[in-house]
Parts: sequence; structure tokens; C-alpha cells
Amino acid sequence: GLIDVRCYASRECWEPCRKVTGSGQAKCQNNQCRCY
Repeated sequence: GLIDVRCYASRECWEPCRKVTGSGQAKCQNNQCRCY
């Protein structure tokens, strides 16, 4: 789901999402990170 991390590129979300979900699968959606 969405996490409270601002972004411009999906790769900016990989590390934050890995910390939250343990998975590096992420997308930047409407300038906010979404983890899968």
C-alpha cells in the first residue's frame, strides 16, 4: 500500500519499501510511494 514517503522516481521507493514490507517492489504514484 501507500507509505508516507514522497518521491519523483520509483527507485526512490525501493529502500523505504524494503524497510516496511521486506520487499523491494515499489512504484512512485502521484508523488507518493506505493509498496507491493
